[in-house]
Amino acid sequence: MNLLFTKNSIKKINYIQLIKIAIGSCIAILSADKLGIHYSASAGIITLLSIQSTKKETILITGKRFLSFLLSVATAFLIFSLLKFNAFSFGIFLLVFVGACYLMKLEDGIAMNAVLTTHFLIEKSVSFYWISNELSLLIIGAGIGVLLNLYIPRNTLAIKQNQLMIEEDMKLILSNISTALLAPGKEPVKVQLFQPLEAHLNEALSRAYENMNNTLLSDTRYYIQYMQMRKSQGTILKRICTHIASITTVPRQAHKISDFIAHITRTFHEYNNALTLLERLQEIKLEFKADPLPGSREEFEDRAILFQILNELEAFLLLKKEFVMALTDTQLQNYWKQQNERS
Repeated sequence: MNLLFTKNSIKKINYIQLIKIAIGSCIAILSADKLGIHYSASAGIITLLSIQSTKKETILITGKRFLSFLLSVATAFLIFSLLKFNAFSFGIFLLVFVGACYLMKLEDGIAMNAVLTTHFLIEKSVSFYWISNELSLLIIGAGIGVLLNLYIPRNTLAIKQNQLMIEEDMKLILSNISTALLAPGKEPVKVQLFQPLEAHLNEALSRAYENMNNTLLSDTRYYIQYMQMRKSQGTILKRICTHIASITTVPRQAHKISDFIAHITRTFHEYNNALTLLERLQEIKLEFKADPLPGSREEFEDRAILFQILNELEAFLLLKKEFVMALTDTQLQNYWKQQNERS
């Protein structure tokens, strides 16, 4: 168990980010030294703190730290001018500065700017010279962090692999549903089939959000929308399995629905717009209405359940149709191979 935990922990380490932190911090310190800036080691720490998991997060936090820097300088100038340079005045500074940062949602800049302010305390000065020194440290450290984080490899290939796995998971579940309809009580849909689907969906959604936050200009919400659509479809499949568990007989209509689900399984694909499938589903509903009334209470109840399953399948297919209709022109061009429904 401990070995497995260790292996999983090692896999989760972002080695590229580690290398960026090490190299970036060294470059920041050397650059600050070269420019004759005091407390050059602080530039390396700022670079370390600036390198985040995604590009957008890095830029957002850097912006907050610059704002909190202005706040820290103004607060330090006011407090140290009134109370002189001592531990008591630094405590008052922290009380005011930290409180203001929380009120203004600038918490990300507290630790870094508190450290920079200690330089004022050590030098017993908040002159323009020392303010420019601290600003230089911030610009060098944060600037190198942002520049290094402009390179984050895209995980599009991994997302596409997740998509394929999700589609295979759902096709397997649909196939089981098709079989279970014709063998009530004998061939229940295996609940464990949903476990890999949920795991792949969660992993894919996490990667899709990460991909979106690492792309500053292009619209990459397509993958998030796709995974959320599949997640909603998975919920519907669970409900269908619950309905099937209540069926006790095999009405004639069950064969039509089973065949229809088998057809959905064969045509299940990212680029299937579900229009043809929805048309066929409406035909099956009309055929249901034209069938003779059930001859027994048991058949009546089972046919009612089958009709519920048809409604669930309609909701399942409408999710895909609505997903396709909501795609923007840019998404259609970048992600959707506009092609006819595959069969």
